[in-house]
Amino acid sequence: MHNTRTRFGVVLACSLLWAGVAQAASVQLFNQDPADVGLNDQTQVTPVGGNTGTTLGEQRQIAISYAAAILASRLGSPVPVRIGATFANSQGRLSCQADRATLGTARPTQFSVNFPKAKKADTFYPIALANAMRGERIADVDDIALNFNPELDEARANCLGGMTWYYGLDGNAGDGQVDFLGTAVHELTHGFGFVSTVALQASTDRNGMSTRVGQFLRASNGVRYPDIFSSFIQDLSLPGQPLWTQMTDQSRANSLNNGPNVVWSNSVTNNAAGSVLTGGFSQGRVRLFAPSDADPGSSISHWDTSLSPNEIMEPFATPDASVLSGIGLSACVLENMGWPLINNTRCPDENSSTIAGEQESSQPTVGTTHSPSGSSGNSDSGGSSGGGGCTISSDARFDPLWLVLLGVSMAVVGWRRHGRRA
Repeated sequence: MHNTRTRFGVVLACSLLWAGVAQAASVQLFNQDPADVGLNDQTQVTPVGGNTGTTLGEQRQIAISYAAAILASRLGSPVPVRIGATFANSQGRLSCQADRATLGTARPTQFSVNFPKAKKADTFYPIALANAMRGERIADVDDIALNFNPELDEARANCLGGMTWYYGLDGNAGDGQVDFLGTAVHELTHGFGFVSTVALQASTDRNGMSTRVGQFLRASNGVRYPDIFSSFIQDLSLPGQPLWTQMTDQSRANSLNNGPNVVWSNSVTNNAAGSVLTGGFSQGRVRLFAPSDADPGSSISHWDTSLSPNEIMEPFATPDASVLSGIGLSACVLENMGWPLINNTRCPDENSSTIAGEQESSQPTVGTTHSPSGSSGNSDSGGSSGGGGCTISSDARFDPLWLVLLGVSMAVVGWRRHGRRA
């Protein structure tokens, strides 16, 4: 992490009803890039599609702020959600080749279990949601790590055939452009918790501890606990149609590629989906992406590609899955996990204002701020930071680091109908 961070865009403040008390929800975006690069790139550009920025860095900041505002206007929390953002291709992890690219990544920086006011015991929650439930910050860290690939602005033939980011806020990306706003909302939704912690590949962490395929995240006390997202996953092909939390590690490993039989198990979400989807169901339940060959960057933590109409949280970018009129079934999943929906947001979130409640996000303003302590390591909150319970960095579990993170692949000739998100 860079020594200097700037905070940009006090994105949104809105009221919500939390345990009968009106609270304010807000998102704090922290610029982690050094001077003159990434989010601070001073290259002069022309305002486009409602994005008033006149430098490349400013347009990037505004677009991220707007993406965060879309989600913040729908999800309530008495604790500000901290997002550390960067446009740096650290160690070349965000590749860009002639026919495919990793456009960006997003992840909860930590998961917390058995903290005061947790809705479910012995269950990992993404740190932003854990903070919201707790009513105060559990650990002094960024809650979401957000990273985008700057190489797309170089218009190189060997990087997606010269395709570039479109930073407009109106969804009108042209030929040879990748819509940044939709990508940012997709990624941030993962950061808010639309992600399973189940290992898709065997790995060894920095402490030499091994993790087998199908295993859940290990807490700092050595115990493995399921995560809240995975607690809603069900396999219809197995005897008794068990939830993932009811399976052995080996059964979950076998379930990873069970295709149409791996589904989201919540009656509210599945009933709501029936009002908006014409395809993508198995036995009345919405399918999750579980291809025959497990994909470390996409499996399980997305809706299946069979959904019709398409949804923003599918592993492939589709032109008809817009975020300008709501986040669709994502709102249902986040609500199932424990996020309160605010500003009259409903499950599913369809045909609503881009910013729920018809509020507009602030234009980004840049100012200096401190770097939260302990932002990049494991943390056992114990009783510090008002926390309690056991909190662990996602870095310690997701080795290699980017296994569950997002990316997008496209054909050289332009967006395919299903531009792949890894």
